[in-house]
Amino acid sequence: MTMPFVGLLLASSAAHAGADTLPEVKPLLLVQTTAVLMDQDRKEMADPGGYGDPEDDMGFKLQTARLGFEGHNDSVKYGVTVGLSSPYDTVAEAQGATTDIDIVDAYGGYAPVDNLWIIGGLQKVPVSREQLMSSQDLTFSRRAVPTKWLTPSRDLGVVVDSTWSFMRFRLGAFNGSGDLRGDDNKGKLVATRIEGQFGEANAYQTYGEVDGLTLAVGVDGWMNDETALKSTGYGIDFLIRFEGLAVMGEARFAEAKPKDDLIDVPAVFAKTERQGMTVQAGYTVGQIEPAVRFSTFDDDKSIEDVGDVMEGMTGVTWHSKQDQVRAGVGYVARLERGPAKKDNDAIQAWFQLKL
Repeated sequence: MTMPFVGLLLASSAAHAGADTLPEVKPLLLVQTTAVLMDQDRKEMADPGGYGDPEDDMGFKLQTARLGFEGHNDSVKYGVTVGLSSPYDTVAEAQGATTDIDIVDAYGGYAPVDNLWIIGGLQKVPVSREQLMSSQDLTFSRRAVPTKWLTPSRDLGVVVDSTWSFMRFRLGAFNGSGDLRGDDNKGKLVATRIEGQFGEANAYQTYGEVDGLTLAVGVDGWMNDETALKSTGYGIDFLIRFEGLAVMGEARFAEAKPKDDLIDVPAVFAKTERQGMTVQAGYTVGQIEPAVRFSTFDDDKSIEDVGDVMEGMTGVTWHSKQDQVRAGVGYVARLERGPAKKDNDAIQAWFQLKL
């Protein structure tokens, strides 16, 4: 369904502006690997799975691998990417996350007028600054725990994206199932995001020295009406960049409620409220970017259990001159707030190549 839609958008743009205005196809490649240099969990039997903890032993892992192409000009954009990613943590793995090669993005967009885009296909849902940041631009090797568990990621749908002066508005409607073959229920996922930016720096990157001050603030909300469950969420985020300094923060809340007329097994059997927050700060000095991040996550506000976690991470990343290569090392402190505290900190190194 996605590929014909991409073709329709490209054909439509060519009919309006001429085929010679189509953007040049640019290949893309992203490879991210990690290595665990120290792992506190050395028991013969692994600890129970937890949020944010993939329980990696000492050794190497292919974190992300992506291959595809993209193109962009003033009136047309498109992209197709395939790849694989390792499960975020043991909870995601237990819920079916795999390392299978699959389509990551497949979208086409057209701008009928200046500063207004209509984009269809498999793409990111417009919520959360860190979630919307490209994987290749993340400060650390992966996103924070609340970003993973309190935001939808990618889905099949349409996004309207408009920029007026210093404000940007995005509205999206999606299947809600994440299935490329079509929708399996009448419910839909809808999301909206409004953000303002003062300053010229990229508000979806943290690396690099910039001129002057850039301040970006965003608010968003989403609702997913599934067969047996209705989920809603909202959040607020900001990014401050000044010279080499980059400070980013985000607070998120989500609620899930099972429906009365159940015809399927819901993910939860009672109203469940979840929340989390993240604060991150880093400073670019030449080609070096030291940074620190702290985040909290609570998968059920009504009880204190193993779903109450905190995570701290500090590290330093080296960037090549064109930022095509990154290499870093950092310490991960996992601080469970519930009754089941355990020694599971780690020292991790990461390497990234992008073309």
